[in-house]
Amino acid sequence: MKITAIIGFGFCGKVTFANLVKKYSPQENKIIIFDAAKDNFPSAAFSAYSPHYILNVPAAKMSAFCGQDKDFCDFLKKNHPEIWNLVGESGFAPREIYGKYLDQITENSFKSAKEKGLEFEVINGEATEVNASADKLLITSQGKEFSAHDVVLATSFRQSQLPLKIESTNFVRNLWNKDVAEFHQKNFTNESICLIGSGLTAVDVIVGLKKKNFAGKIFVISRRGNFPKKHFAYPQQNPNFIRAEDSKKGVLFLCLKIRHFLRQNPEFDIRHVIDSIRPITTTLWNNLDEKNKKLFLRLFCYWNIFRHRAPISSIETIEQMISSGQIEIKKGGVKEVKNLDCKFSVQTKFDQFAADYLVNCLGFEFNAKKYDLLNQMINSGLLASDIMMARSLNPKIHLLGGLNIGRDFECTAVPDLRVNVEKVVSSLL
Repeated sequence: MKITAIIGFGFCGKVTFANLVKKYSPQENKIIIFDAAKDNFPSAAFSAYSPHYILNVPAAKMSAFCGQDKDFCDFLKKNHPEIWNLVGESGFAPREIYGKYLDQITENSFKSAKEKGLEFEVINGEATEVNASADKLLITSQGKEFSAHDVVLATSFRQSQLPLKIESTNFVRNLWNKDVAEFHQKNFTNESICLIGSGLTAVDVIVGLKKKNFAGKIFVISRRGNFPKKHFAYPQQNPNFIRAEDSKKGVLFLCLKIRHFLRQNPEFDIRHVIDSIRPITTTLWNNLDEKNKKLFLRLFCYWNIFRHRAPISSIETIEQMISSGQIEIKKGGVKEVKNLDCKFSVQTKFDQFAADYLVNCLGFEFNAKKYDLLNQMINSGLLASDIMMARSLNPKIHLLGGLNIGRDFECTAVPDLRVNVEKVVSSLL
């Protein structure tokens, strides 16, 4: 009997399990799921922290399965018609509703596996080690050892951490940890809140606060003072002027080519260019040599500003709050934070101010060695550090999702993740 272990049960883990249940022969296979989460494996990005947190990808693109483009839309129509009528295909559904969609997929998969007689086991504990032994892989969890023929690594990204030694319930160190659900659900009034970071996470928090009629002050610390760009209507004409082979000439060549095009075509902006290369972004990335990949990563923060999009309504809310003075952007990084008299004294590169709450809104951590399991597997020779995250050195260890960012670059949004899952499932079959 072939045993497949799935480590991590967020989006990628759940969809992998669902696909394997559909395709695995029950007499010949067994699946073991490892995940430290409780309560039906809630995915951090889609947990019921707040009904005001919404997806940043339109509903029509959020199906969990390749070849079933309308799956999420059909779920909305059937189970949440009031939300479907509000958002439609081009709108943005609440994150917690998408979490319910994934929960339904998981429940149906468990039910289907039992009906088929496919053996599976759920280990409610974190996998702490993976080692190779003869023709099997050994997974350690909660002091016990489990063997498998294939391991699917579907662990999620972790939020980058601030190097601050502060012990306070008003310091939210990890925003998507279930232990801080109280912060998301609290009805703030006129407190002052400092957000460190201005990406999509900060957008969620700000919009959530505004929809709860928050009247206090929000400080946003951002090195460059930029929020993500808003979704926009794409022009009929496609600025399709970048070719896959262009990146072989290096990052500087690409930048100059884009700058020349935008100067000659003022009706377009950098967002149009980024969208036009979306189908070949991975190829462009792979055509860069290591020197140029490192050079591009120095520009990665600017790429994220224009690549990542937020709903128009969210950005308009933020713009209004900036205009009214409710949001104040503080450029430059954090230099020092002191916890004085139940308030935080925050020193940036250019300014100093006080806040009642301090919230980490930084993005993902891309250093694989800061993830305990990945670091252990690197040290044991099963994985290798990549330019971003890691790559597998064993044909029986399959990486999913953001773990492949060094290989694929574009692999963190649902439209990319479901394709990645499909490829891994095909290799397992």
